[in-house]
Amino acid sequence: MMKWMMIAVGLMTSFATNSVAQTADTVLLNGNIYTMDASRPEAEAVAIMGTQIFYVGSDDGVQSLIGEETTVIDLQGQTVLPGFVSGHEHLVASGWTQLGVQLGSGQSKEDYLNLIKEYADANPDEEFIRGIGWNATLMGGEFTAADLDAIVPDRPVFLQDYTIHDAWLNTKAMEMGGVNKDTPDPVPGLIYFVRDDEGNPTGYAKEFAWMGAYVESGAWQPDTMIPESQTELYDLAAKFGYTTYINQGLVTPNIKSQAKHYDDTRVALDILQAQADEGTLKLRTLMMTLVKGDDFDADDAVANTLELKSSFDNDDVRVLGIKIHPEGVHTSHASVMLEPWLDLPEKTAVRGVSAALTDEIVLKANAAGLDVSVHVDGSKTVRETVDSYVNAQKAGYTEARNSLQHLAFAHPDDIERIIQHNILSNITPIWGTTWGGGLDGAMEIMGLERTVSEFQRIRTLMDAGAPVSIGADVPSTDPSLMGVLTLCEAAVTRRDPSNPDDDRIFPPVYQALTLDQCIYAATLGGAYEARMEDKIGSLEFGKYADLVILEDDLFSVLPSDIADVKIVATMKGGVFTHEDGL
Repeated sequence: MMKWMMIAVGLMTSFATNSVAQTADTVLLNGNIYTMDASRPEAEAVAIMGTQIFYVGSDDGVQSLIGEETTVIDLQGQTVLPGFVSGHEHLVASGWTQLGVQLGSGQSKEDYLNLIKEYADANPDEEFIRGIGWNATLMGGEFTAADLDAIVPDRPVFLQDYTIHDAWLNTKAMEMGGVNKDTPDPVPGLIYFVRDDEGNPTGYAKEFAWMGAYVESGAWQPDTMIPESQTELYDLAAKFGYTTYINQGLVTPNIKSQAKHYDDTRVALDILQAQADEGTLKLRTLMMTLVKGDDFDADDAVANTLELKSSFDNDDVRVLGIKIHPEGVHTSHASVMLEPWLDLPEKTAVRGVSAALTDEIVLKANAAGLDVSVHVDGSKTVRETVDSYVNAQKAGYTEARNSLQHLAFAHPDDIERIIQHNILSNITPIWGTTWGGGLDGAMEIMGLERTVSEFQRIRTLMDAGAPVSIGADVPSTDPSLMGVLTLCEAAVTRRDPSNPDDDRIFPPVYQALTLDQCIYAATLGGAYEARMEDKIGSLEFGKYADLVILEDDLFSVLPSDIADVKIVATMKGGVFTHEDGL
């Protein structure tokens, strides 16, 4: 097993080679170990010295490394994998998006209103009624502030959709946030308030247009919200077996302000570095700074990112590059497509970060040694971003690891170009299921033919050998569903692991991954995106001792039971960050 699409990686030359006379700090033996190392795919034992792997091999071979002070853990046949690596999350400062009423179970506007009223009635002392999880395609028609005013008239209500891009506000929230008829839309056609015939905002805010009101109303309290959510989400990620991830832009209500965004990012990085210095940081964190809007300056974006990187550039906390967020998502008709929407053919979306500015940032960032990632949901945005990356390769930046984040709808011609030019893609497999109304939305907005030919061509990419990582994109995916085992069950079955009663399969079934492929994407695939494949992603001599212990063998359970396999322990750098029954 695990022999699929392996890559050879170099050993850390600084590690001692005369180690036969030394003993290990920790030994795991009698295990079912999948190493992700092509030269030794399976093993029984792992020995650890300090932060690194000292030995991978047989139970007999590890005996000479066991000394009087060695901690020996008998795995009793349990499974060990390399620590999981996510290519796309927002685990710093994103917990605030999950506050309040959870609307994910709703299937209609009536459901949503009932859930909101129940929550508001049960929490009379909450100054702000917050929430997340509605889907515009399930509303069954128009929804406005008046709908919310009827159930919560006296407190501000901010409700994010399940992607967190859009929000539903009541009148009180708009009043406190300074939103009225004269409020300009940040980017008309992309970042804006839906308005009635007289130009009054209706309460439906598209593509983060609501964030300014969130700040102005007093709902954003960064001094407490940033550190509180970070601790909670890192603990949860460790429980799910993660040891490393890429934070694809800090999600705060200040993402539209270049100066405030960098201030928030430095606050977050300082918090993480302090934990790393104390030895309590549970996840290696690679940070991407964020560009969202044509008013961002390319030179400033690169200079500010390099300035942050000069302070944060170690294997625990590192600034990796720049994330560009040029558009919204297809479920709110805010992604930029090559062809018209099936349900609203007259509607077109516009880019918030132009193709020209994207080109400029990519070239200048790559010249400075920074990687660039771009949020791509629409097929036209994919095409233009691939153009940018190919141009950067032609300009000589062939070592850049620029990436396509989400890669939702892409024309088959562009899939071929992605493969041809070895462009890295990150995909959230649970979005290719019925979860969150994803299947219903795709069928209504794009139709069966285009969904089959264009949506999340993850198997096509991996079969062709193109670099792929996966991630949950918390908070756009509920944190409870961020685990790699949940994502892999979704990728293998094309069904929602959180709703076993829904037996619908997201088409086409031939885009389902093998379990080997998904585990690869969640280990070496993520390590490659993070530029750490020489240090993490597989269990090899000299690499960091980042690993996860599972109660059962993933390859021996039914595909529909993958998400239910218990994670017994997670180790980062030789230290357990999570234990439950080890």
